[in-house]
Amino acid sequence: MHESVKKSQKSSLILRALQEIFLHDMADSFRQVMVTVTHLYICDKTRLVKTYVSFMPSGQGEKLIKELDKQKSKIRGLLGKRLAHKLRTIPDLRFYLDTSLDSALRLEKLL
Repeated sequence: MHESVKKSQKSSLILRALQEIFLHDMADSFRQVMVTVTHLYICDKTRLVKTYVSFMPSGQGEKLIKELDKQKSKIRGLLGKRLAHKLRTIPDLRFYLDTSLDSALRLEKLL
């Protein structure tokens, strides 16, 4: 139980920091596209965070994921600056496209 609480706290810290990074620091990199971190999954034994993101407008999701992967070291550096005093190590980031919003919109259209 104790570890899951720590994991949850770490997850919310990273989520908040990434949202601020995409909103303020990386806004110029993704012109006219809003990047939203929808969910994080911290892997147990590795120092890896699976980061699920969505984009508005959502038409170029795969291309934007590749762009995030190219800028991963810059994003991780900004994350390190924000969380240096809160986390012992800054985890490696992997970005995945969250398509749940698109799926929900398609379902709504069908109904």
